[in-house]
Amino acid sequence: MKKFLINLVCAFVPNDARRRKLRRRLRGEKQISIQNIWDLCQNELGEIKNHIGQIYTHFEPRFNQISGQLNNPIATPEWINRNIEKKLSTALMHQKTFLPFKAIHSGQDIVMVATGPSLNDFQLIDNAIYIGVNTSFLMDRIKLDYLFAQDYLAVSKHIREMNKYRPGECKKFYGVTTEFDNEFRRVIPESHAIAAGALRYRTDWEAIPGFCPKFAYDISVQSLGCFGSIIFPAIQFALWTNPRRIYLVGCDCSNLGHYDQSKSEDLSHLIEPWRKLKEFVSIYYPETEIISVNPVGLAGIFTDLYQTQGN
Repeated sequence: MKKFLINLVCAFVPNDARRRKLRRRLRGEKQISIQNIWDLCQNELGEIKNHIGQIYTHFEPRFNQISGQLNNPIATPEWINRNIEKKLSTALMHQKTFLPFKAIHSGQDIVMVATGPSLNDFQLIDNAIYIGVNTSFLMDRIKLDYLFAQDYLAVSKHIREMNKYRPGECKKFYGVTTEFDNEFRRVIPESHAIAAGALRYRTDWEAIPGFCPKFAYDISVQSLGCFGSIIFPAIQFALWTNPRRIYLVGCDCSNLGHYDQSKSEDLSHLIEPWRKLKEFVSIYYPETEIISVNPVGLAGIFTDLYQTQGN
């Protein structure tokens, strides 16, 4: 924790020489606390405040122009302060949520279970870790080890069943999506997270024009790239555990609905983020192979596996 706090504080010091000097001073302290950091960093905090003020003054006309175009007060100092707070709180949250799982499944196989119709044709893969999203837990023949959910609208009808699903055997993660939705209808209530014993995480999704999500390499401090689908935060977690192979099941990216015959929007727009994920994996996880099982929209992007009776 000491190292984490030192790196977090020093990251805000814009000058390289001062940053190195401050890091040496903090490392020399026997114990690091918030008060300790505050006492040692008064000069640096003043410099940071002045630096941010100069940046804001320089770009204020452009900020105000963007704010007017979006009819959203994103260019105000309050908005900037809120986003700094959010990044800090995300780092602290994710240290607790994700750090214990780093490389925990090295050398193992992981099956990612989404809810497309091809899930009905899936044949179980032995000795694999199963990570499901949303209502995939209702597929009785599949026993999930992890379950991800973040859009309350997508799971509210089954949330109590989800909370009680395989207690002590399935670790649940309930994400926090956009904070620009004034009605807060998409965030799973904290009371349900408590009932489920779920760990919280934050996505990078923002409901503002021009926003572009990105995949996170270090999910212990970064928000998870969302791209408008729960499957992407879930697979970033899967990669974080360093598996040998990841099998994609029910990731159809089509307009065919769900495995339970319920309808959904056309999800073909998710194919492009999957292409970006392939590039991301090739750079940061080159030893992990991704395999599409009975692919529909993802055919030809990763290694394709078509299961037939008897495989």
